[in-house]
Amino acid sequence: MSAYEWGSILSNSQEIYTLFDEAPDLNSSDLFHLLADERGDSITLGFETHQVPARIKAEWEGREFNSFTFYLVFDGVQKLSIRGWSSPAQKRVSIHREDDGTIFVTLTSEGTEISFRARTVSISRMNVGLVSRCPD
Repeated sequence: MSAYEWGSILSNSQEIYTLFDEAPDLNSSDLFHLLADERGDSITLGFETHQVPARIKAEWEGREFNSFTFYLVFDGVQKLSIRGWSSPAQKRVSIHREDDGTIFVTLTSEGTEISFRARTVSISRMNVGLVSRCPD
């Protein structure tokens, strides 16, 4: 599954596809948030991307924006493995469904390797914003 096809395995996939024709590329999105909930069995990943929605929510009408922020919430997490932690924003993301229905996630970058399995994934807290960009 490509970095664009993750939207199809969301338990609430209509949320992303009402805004986008194709889900944003996770490999070109900045990972700015990783929360492993110590009270339960969930992991939340927060992403910010320059890819903006083709269609917007009514509450975003009239706002200037050049970025889209969203969170992926994984429930029923098992077999979490974290090796190293460096440059988390620059990473490769793989999310796919295994034959047994389990969702397998890997996040890798130079010096970092994170993997886990989850029962479900959903998208939450989507928003658009206006962010400053440094010239390349």
